[in-house]
Amino acid sequence: MAFGLVRFFHLSNSRSFTISLEENPQRQSVLSRSPIMFGFIFALSSALLFAIRPIFVKLAYIEGADPTTLMLLRMAMSAPIYLLLLVFFYYRGRLLSLTPRLTLSIVIVGLMGYYVASFLDLLGLQYVTAQLGRMILYIYPTLVVVINLLVLGNKPHRQTYFALAITYSGVLLIFGHDLGAFGVDVIRGACYIVACAFCFAIYLVLSKPLMSKIDSLSFTCIALLSASLGIFVHYALVSIDTGLMAPILALNTNVYWLAALIAIFCTVIPTFLTTAAVVNIGADRAAITAMIGPAFTSVFAVWILSEDYTWFHFAGMLLTIAGIALLDRKESPKLET
Repeated sequence: MAFGLVRFFHLSNSRSFTISLEENPQRQSVLSRSPIMFGFIFALSSALLFAIRPIFVKLAYIEGADPTTLMLLRMAMSAPIYLLLLVFFYYRGRLLSLTPRLTLSIVIVGLMGYYVASFLDLLGLQYVTAQLGRMILYIYPTLVVVINLLVLGNKPHRQTYFALAITYSGVLLIFGHDLGAFGVDVIRGACYIVACAFCFAIYLVLSKPLMSKIDSLSFTCIALLSASLGIFVHYALVSIDTGLMAPILALNTNVYWLAALIAIFCTVIPTFLTTAAVVNIGADRAAITAMIGPAFTSVFAVWILSEDYTWFHFAGMLLTIAGIALLDRKESPKLET
């Protein structure tokens, strides 16, 4: 699937493809609309796959998995694919601009975005529902605004404060409901996922200048491989007493299948689908389309995990999505500078 998307990018930019369109105006009229159609399909598919990830994580926990071992299996199954793609890019000459300093920067940023943030997310999902977890994680664009304000000095628009208030009121509505229903463990889980969202926001801020020096697909491969190395070291350190293989061998078969689903369908494929969506419809449209993600998570959580879906969840989701939509509209020009 990932190689297919790479080939799609190459084909759409190739000279022979352009010439064939010039020779057939009718075909050009049809295919000129195809990138937009494909872009929205890619964006929706990515949102769908990312949305079901916490469902698979919760199912793995039910089967007896722990965050460290689950993340190890996820990275062990996805890392070889990223490594093969990186080798492919190397032989295609796409890594010529890569220097030792740039590589180190990408490795550090990748550890922040895909190791630290992902591990905090897995920790948090032990204590909160899948729906609340996604809604909290969904505030990361607001944290990007805060980081740009504190670190880069980018002053937000006045309307941004209104957007932030709407966003956080939606999250607090669901948080208050779950706190009353499940107790103080919800606070612990929420803190982990807020920290996850903050780390991912830092990743987004730091990755932007790096992506101007190397293509986004190669950047993604290096970042994910660095995160894989991070979790491998992490797992080795925490498994010294029990033995490296003991926690893995103690798991049942269902955990391996769930880890494979998370690795392939909720990690590798959606990362490249997102890139494909941005290439075809732009970052703004892709971001707007991705806003349907929490709705997908709610559907899966109610259907598969039998989680409650009340008016608190409905109102909270609407408020949060509305706040993020308003924030993106007001802040996207400034964040692009």
